[in-house]
This record gives sequence, C-alpha cells and structure tokens, in this order.
Amino acid sequence: MPSLRLRRLLEQLRSGIRPDSIIVRCAGKKHRVRLAPGRFWQGAKCRACGASVDPTRLRRIGRWLLQLRLPASARPRDRYLWVATGVYVVLVVLSALLLWVLADRWWLATTLLFGPRWVLLLPLAFLVPLAIRWDRPLLAPLALAALIALGPVMGIRTGWRAWFVPPDAERDIRIATFNAQGAGSLELSVTDMLLDWDVDVLAVQECGSGITGAFEFLEEWHTDETGSLCLISRWPIVEKRQMEREAFAAAGGGAMVVTYRLEREPVPVFLTNLHLTTPRAGLERIRSGDLQEGVVRLAGKTTLRGIEHPRARRWVEEQPHPHIVVGDFNAPPESVIYRDAWADWTNAFSRAGRGFGFTRMNGWIQARIDHILVDDIWTVVRAWSGPDVGSDHKPMLAELRLRRIAGR
Repeated sequence: MPSLRLRRLLEQLRSGIRPDSIIVRCAGKKHRVRLAPGRFWQGAKCRACGASVDPTRLRRIGRWLLQLRLPASARPRDRYLWVATGVYVVLVVLSALLLWVLADRWWLATTLLFGPRWVLLLPLAFLVPLAIRWDRPLLAPLALAALIALGPVMGIRTGWRAWFVPPDAERDIRIATFNAQGAGSLELSVTDMLLDWDVDVLAVQECGSGITGAFEFLEEWHTDETGSLCLISRWPIVEKRQMEREAFAAAGGGAMVVTYRLEREPVPVFLTNLHLTTPRAGLERIRSGDLQEGVVRLAGKTTLRGIEHPRARRWVEEQPHPHIVVGDFNAPPESVIYRDAWADWTNAFSRAGRGFGFTRMNGWIQARIDHILVDDIWTVVRAWSGPDVGSDHKPMLAELRLRRIAGR
C-alpha cells in the first residue's frame, strides 16, 4: 500500500494541483508551516507559536528535493518535462559509463569516445528554461547531469592545481608536442613557432619537409629527424634510441617511438616522442553509414592499438629518468587502452590544464589525443593547448619543473 504522503501527492496530481508547496514544522515541532512563495531562503517564524522555522534551511531543501518524485502537476506539459528530464539524466549517466568502462571494448562506446560528445549538452538549452518556468526542482538533476556531461564525459579541467605552483623562470622548462600533418598547410614557419610558443623543446609528428627543410636555418638549436618524427631542442641531443616497429608495420600499424637524451644541467633529460596508430579508418566508415565494414576495421585498429600502447609503455620504462613522453597517442584520456598503459604517468593537461584542451580538429568533432606525460620526478606548473596554425591538430604545451634529482 502506498504511504499517506504518496497518496496525497497522487490525489493532488489527479486534481491538477501543484504539489510544490514547501511545508516544514516549526522549531517547537507543534505546527506545520507552509513557506510562502519567494520565501525559500528567508528566515520565517511560526504564526501560531512564534518559533523559528527551519533556521538551517536543510529541511526545506529536503522537501524541495522530494518533489522530484512526481511531476509538478497532472498537466501534460509538466508530465512530459518530468519524463524528459529523467530520460536526459539517464542518457548522460549511461554515456559516462560507456566512455569509462566500454570505450575500446565495444564499437559504439569507441565511436562515442572519438565523437562529438558536446551534443549531450544541447538538450539543456530547452530543458533548463522550461524547468525554470514550470518545475524548478528539476533544476537539481539537470545541474547534476550538466556536471557529468562537462566532466566525466567531455573532460573539462579546472586547472586548480596550477594555482598552487607559481611559475619560476629559472627552473621551469617549456615543452610542446605538435602533429604538423605533413607541414604543407602551416600558417607559421618553424622559427615563428619556436618564438611564439617560447619553447625549449618542440616534438613534431608527421613533420614533413616543411619542418625538416628549416633545420639548417635554426642556429643554436639541435634537431633530429627520424621517419615522420622530428625534434627541435635548445639542449644538445647526445643519444637517440628507436623502438623496433617492423612487426607493427607488417600488421598495418603506424607506431613510431623514439627516445632522446638531452644534455641539460643539472641532469640530462630523457624525452620520448611517439606517434601511435589511429582508429580513423573504422570510424570514418561508421560515420559514412557503412556500419558492418566500419565495425570490422575499428575492431582491427583497436586490437592493434591495444598492443602498441603497452609496448610503448614498456619501452619507456626501460629508459632512464627523469623522463617526459610526448606525442600523438591517438587516444583521449578516457580511453581504456590509454588508461591501462599510462595511468601511473602524470598527464600534464589533466593535472594543470584549464578547459577541454582539444588538440585534434575535425570540423565539429574535436578530441584531446595529443599528450605530454611526465614521471614522478616532475611537477607540472601549467599546461594548455596552443593556437590553430593550419594543421588538423593544435599543439599541446606544458611548463615543467624538476621536483628532485633522480637517484639523490
């Protein structure tokens, strides 16, 4: 049998009366007091005995939230709004679960991982104004859904940790990673990028002749080209090692991983520049409507990525420290493959970035797939995504500081 309170609410709904009055007991617990409209946060006293009414405001908040159990009235508009809000909240929660549990394990979740997640915010443009007008308690679940959509789903960062690490020009170094898309359409020269971004090290993927052709003009800089990976450093490059990639190439993968030793005082810095396989071939087929072929191709690329990331991680672990890993991972931070391989490395933007940090641009689809990772010897001062300079990627930049000297 339904409770007395529930029966009253059902009767009110049937009669078309809004059950949204806030009724609480006075401090003497002798009388039930109905708070007048517009007096939600204001202090109130019982007219019968003069005792204060809910001075902490906790009981009225509880009563307000209880109204979420049912629509504001039996009118169709209130019922439809109540149902639409519930459906939207469930949709956002399911999207977050898909990303964090099934991305890279199920094709639909992987498509969402690399898709336009911002569309989940669009229903708020309609639901919030309607809730303000007709049923304000619904603003609570809508606000919760918005936070989940912005945070766990879209990956927004507040950068609050950077507030507690003031910059130190004497100790900080600035690193940038950038997929130049062959450098054929860049709006800035290499020299301009180095000056505008004021970096100490620039790691480039898909560098192309537009990058390498400028090496001879970069006086006082140290450069290297290995395949499609390039490095430009203020400090001498005294050693280079490349991870074996023939097995990946034979399977259709494009993984390239190169580690450098940079001679910087007081200790050398080891930096790995990498470019791992993209699932683009399968995703493009799915988006074009060829679902069957797209799912097959996506599964193949996902399997290959699931091999490349752990292998690259093992390679990095074999190198000395302090170590920085940069490049085009072709995996957002929510990716299961990425998290399984790199979870114990600090992602600079996740740690001290602000906003979404998107680096891959494909029209109205954007993602953060270019990363700067550091071991526990580094402190991330701040991180940010750079400007659009003509590639289909934006650069990712970070300022880092040695926390301690390895082995001391």
